[in-house]
Amino acid sequence: MDGQGKVVCVTGRARQGGVRDRSFWVHSSWLVKLLLQRGYTVKATVRDPNDPKKTEHLLALEGAKERLHLFKANLLEEGSFDSVVDGCDEYFIQHPQLC
Repeated sequence: MDGQGKVVCVTGRARQGGVRDRSFWVHSSWLVKLLLQRGYTVKATVRDPNDPKKTEHLLALEGAKERLHLFKANLLEEGSFDSVVDGCDEYFIQHPQLC
């Protein structure tokens, strides 16, 4: 658990399902899973943290109850990522629009 005590931010689509960009969605979810397994506290962004379709697979991950924090954020809304990145040691920005 080399990430113990560190906080990381993961942005991008982490949902399951769909056809377009499916590999990207799965990749984001796997990154969150890997970071949790390594002991990191993860601050991840989703468009609607209250929508179980978009969050239940993340919340079911081992370590999620203790170290996963979901935030509502939208790349098109200025300032919506401010509270997410505050206090993070590392950042994983995975928006296909930026790649």
